[in-house]
Amino acid sequence: MSLNMNTREKLRSDSLNLLRFPLAIVVLIVHVFNNEQTLSVQGHEYDLSTLPWFMGVSHFVDGFLRGQSTNVYFFISGYVFFLGVAALTRKVYQKKLYNRVKTLLIPYIIWNLIALLIVLFGRMYAPSLFPAAELDYSCAAFLNTFWDASHGMFVPIAANEATVAASMYPQNMALWFVRDLMIVVICTPIIFYLLKRIRQYFIYLLGIAWLALGIWFFGRVNQLLSAFFFFSWGAYMSISNKNMLAEFGRCSKLSAILYISFSLLHIVAACWMPDLCAIIKRFNAIWGLLFFYNLSVWLLNRKICKPNAFLASASFFIYVSHGLICNKIQKALFLVFPPSSDLGVLFVYVAVVPLTIAILLSTFWLLRRYAPAFLKVIAGRK
Repeated sequence: MSLNMNTREKLRSDSLNLLRFPLAIVVLIVHVFNNEQTLSVQGHEYDLSTLPWFMGVSHFVDGFLRGQSTNVYFFISGYVFFLGVAALTRKVYQKKLYNRVKTLLIPYIIWNLIALLIVLFGRMYAPSLFPAAELDYSCAAFLNTFWDASHGMFVPIAANEATVAASMYPQNMALWFVRDLMIVVICTPIIFYLLKRIRQYFIYLLGIAWLALGIWFFGRVNQLLSAFFFFSWGAYMSISNKNMLAEFGRCSKLSAILYISFSLLHIVAACWMPDLCAIIKRFNAIWGLLFFYNLSVWLLNRKICKPNAFLASASFFIYVSHGLICNKIQKALFLVFPPSSDLGVLFVYVAVVPLTIAILLSTFWLLRRYAPAFLKVIAGRK
């Protein structure tokens, strides 16, 4: 069925807006079911690797959800950045940068400061909820807290050196996405030039680099490759006036089959062939982007659901704030309701998700009603 331009543009806009809130929840779920195999609560060690129910759900989350949301967010950011941009002149570029200062840089600084203060006060008044760490109050450590917290003010005493060396997250870990998005935005004149000159071949080169190099180079290299590849892919769709409904819709069934297949294959590999997980996740992420977009279009076309303005506007707030409280809620639940079985541990982890969502949505609603100007600043809203 053909659609006129206005209907097509509305469906395209609605499909992207519909994705924002669920993707934020996916990030929350992934961070709750993290890759750590042990959990320490007031000296009691829970060996999660020996709990089959918990590990089964954790493998499911890794296979189907991990590594999906931020890539889609990068894609959407690239598409929206160049929407309606015929030429990236100096004036247009400066205006775009000014807008991103308000929507990205200022919230980035504020939410990292909040994360820093939470750790400072938490270590004084609720030390059981925070890992032991060596404190460094130097100016260099303070600045590192906003870029690479592994060399910042709070370095965990039990940190694995290899992990620390490979990781590069700000104090509020989820904000690595915002940090790298700002880097890509600064480089948009180069991206625009290359997309105009060599068009889709630039995307192919980035995709090959992301597929190949990201498997062997984790941490910083992997983060930047993901940011540039998916942002540029979205930018190409926008600059070239590609119809995403048609382009992605051609492979709607194939994307569903391959996304599910690679997700299941990742679960199997995690148990018996862990060395293959990295390459499987690469293909899983690409087909996942197409799958999630086609799913949102399918839901809209069949009027099963529609974008909710409140939830869509709350998605960034949930993304930047969930990491500050979800692990604290998790440890608090373990203290109040100490589980004695595999299913008990799983129940506590699952309960963290709706509790965190309820707290953050309530906070967002209260701020929107009673402190809208403050919310506008911290949520990066224009």
